[in-house]
Amino acid sequence: MNGVHRATVSTPLCGCYAARFRRPAVRRIAQPYQHRCHWRLSCQAAEVQEIVTRQSRKNKASQRPQQPPSDSFDAQQSPPAIKTPQKNDIVLFYCTGWPEAKLHCSISAGEWQDQDFAQVNSSNGKWCVTRIPLNGALSHPDGDHPLLEFVVHDGQGKWDKPQTGDNYIISEAGVFSLSQGELQKSSGEAVLLVSDLDDTMIGDDAATAAFRDYWEAQAVTRGSLLVYNTGRAVDKFEELCREKQHCLAMPDVLMSSVGTKVYNWHQGTWVEDEQYAKRLAHAWKLDTVREATYEALAAAGREKMHFRPPEEQNDHKVTCGVHMDIMDQVQQQISERLQQEGVEARLILSGKGDWRYLDIVSINAGKLQALEFVRQKYGFAHNRTIACGDSGNDKDMLSGQNLAIVVGNAQPDLMKWVNETQLDPNAKNARLLITDAHMAKGILEGLASFGLK
Repeated sequence: MNGVHRATVSTPLCGCYAARFRRPAVRRIAQPYQHRCHWRLSCQAAEVQEIVTRQSRKNKASQRPQQPPSDSFDAQQSPPAIKTPQKNDIVLFYCTGWPEAKLHCSISAGEWQDQDFAQVNSSNGKWCVTRIPLNGALSHPDGDHPLLEFVVHDGQGKWDKPQTGDNYIISEAGVFSLSQGELQKSSGEAVLLVSDLDDTMIGDDAATAAFRDYWEAQAVTRGSLLVYNTGRAVDKFEELCREKQHCLAMPDVLMSSVGTKVYNWHQGTWVEDEQYAKRLAHAWKLDTVREATYEALAAAGREKMHFRPPEEQNDHKVTCGVHMDIMDQVQQQISERLQQEGVEARLILSGKGDWRYLDIVSINAGKLQALEFVRQKYGFAHNRTIACGDSGNDKDMLSGQNLAIVVGNAQPDLMKWVNETQLDPNAKNARLLITDAHMAKGILEGLASFGLK
């Protein structure tokens, strides 16, 4: 599909649930760049503070509990219940107020056994999920032995059974949900939704809450996966969650720091994905990148360029603030030096106004690279993967083979890119569309326009 399609649908929004509980979650701290220039630090001060920060992280890491045993969920692997279901699997979503739920089941009249449910993070405690691999099992032709027969219990003596007193029955593979005694086969497509935060998912609390309500009511029980792709570090993301806990849906996966980090939610905390981290080491030399950036700063002067605070730096990202007067000069100088040293890096410009962010990241990092890693890991097709954004630093993930939503409040630099790179702005089967609605309501409009809501 080529071109841009401007969505014109009006999207009905769901009502709020009467009851929900929420983990401590996240807070908006990134303001337009021109309001943050008072953060200027010298190179030396930033370097010293970064060493202290890294040592603090190491000390905290040494105090963490040991990893779960090998037969439990491995945070570095795809959560088996959430990954796109295979044709011969049953995926069951269960709505409960129990702290823990277990499936007690028999496959094709086989031995009865227990199987754990896992919490779905993006349901804010409403749903848990389990996957039942069928391994070629079939229902008995005379109907006496169903494909799956089950009940649910909490491990403490409480049981969930049909009011008839029999067991729940599933006779075919697929995705199902069980809530208040009602067992249903899920309808609609499972999607991987990857959204920017500021002025896309957040910025209008009513719109953010409307998206959350839709996601919990419809998308979760289809097997959809919610991902936030943000420039924030994980601790700043957690601050945002605490501030927006009244309206923001929690993600299942977090991509942070301009696509240099991927985190999976595991046992109440965000755990960095080591598989993704290993990819970023290719042709990357952090010390060389820093030296090239120091040289550019010396040439530009600190009135025109500075390092961002240490918490915005990491092992695969160096971030500076650069005045637009010298941006081209700085990018050229850094690029030439890195090329001489054999370092393959990506330079990412973002922000608005006279001062902008300049991120120098590993060649294998970036918002699109992180999106593709998660898409492949969780088994979603390109036409069931949707990226949503509003600004120039979202161009990367909006330019892939996946579907893309540009919300109606998009910044001029992104709209300029859309107009320059798309061949047919009126194409009906466009891969990328521009919505009339703003922020999270634009995401809902876009999903409906793609036929995925």
